[in-house]
Amino acid sequence: MLPFDEAVEKFKEILHKDPENVEVWCSWGIALIEMRKFDDAIEKFKEAIKLDPHLPSAWYGWGIALSALGQKEAAAEKIKKAMAVDPDSEKDSSEPA
Repeated sequence: MLPFDEAVEKFKEILHKDPENVEVWCSWGIALIEMRKFDDAIEKFKEAIKLDPHLPSAWYGWGIALSALGQKEAAAEKIKKAMAVDPDSEKDSSEPA
């Protein structure tokens, strides 16, 4: 079994016990992107966003998956949303706060 396949199995186990674990939904989406299962990844990010619409990593992951599917305009919208829910994302991390 490949590492991402193992991760997906762990995500399923965790979500069986805690279906509202937004971080696991998002991590599952990221794993699916790595597995090149972009449509499935989008579904996981949508679930994460239903649970927490202010989770920038879910919006960003959704945008990456859309971009991989060639849906550039929709991808840009999701990435802009990620930046809107996390204003710090536009800051240079090397600069002092």
